[in-house]
Amino acid sequence: MAATTAGTTTGSTGSAGWTLRMPSTVVGLRQTTLPSDAMAKINSTLQQDAAPLGVTGGTPLVAVYDDPQYDVYVIVAGYNGSGFDPAKLTTLVNVAPKFTEDGAGDRITTNSMPVDPGPHGGAAGCASEVLQNGDLATESTLCSWMTATTMGSVSYYPKPDHQQMVFGTGPDVIGKLTRDVRQAVEQQG
Repeated sequence: MAATTAGTTTGSTGSAGWTLRMPSTVVGLRQTTLPSDAMAKINSTLQQDAAPLGVTGGTPLVAVYDDPQYDVYVIVAGYNGSGFDPAKLTTLVNVAPKFTEDGAGDRITTNSMPVDPGPHGGAAGCASEVLQNGDLATESTLCSWMTATTMGSVSYYPKPDHQQMVFGTGPDVIGKLTRDVRQAVEQQG
């Protein structure tokens, strides 16, 4: 059994480490495609999110899965590589909440927290951003994990014709989804 401390687990990784692959189905969701402009935005965000973690090389992977229950896409993105430092992720998620205003009446609250990375080890954490304007608020959460050979993330992405409100998208929900997705996309060796 692995030991967990502040979002970091020491698990068995063997000498070959872990690698990511994007199967056609994860957690019961089928892979789909998005228009090229949406994929370009997702790839750009992946690079921006990876830079503070020191992930500047490696092989990027992005897959989009259709979640008809919540009428959203689940974006799974990450890198295969070597020499990644999971302690950098732990440092980024162990920070106090941040409150900002954008000058247009929006208040933005950013909260990061470590989460259980599951049996594959490494480090994991989630960052939630709540945008509030008057009585209306929206929440967006991205959860990530990192080992010495992989860096991955899971988030919701709204469909263009989104017809329903999605509730319960905080770190407790997306963190569990991330562990479940990670079991399907991260393989030893």
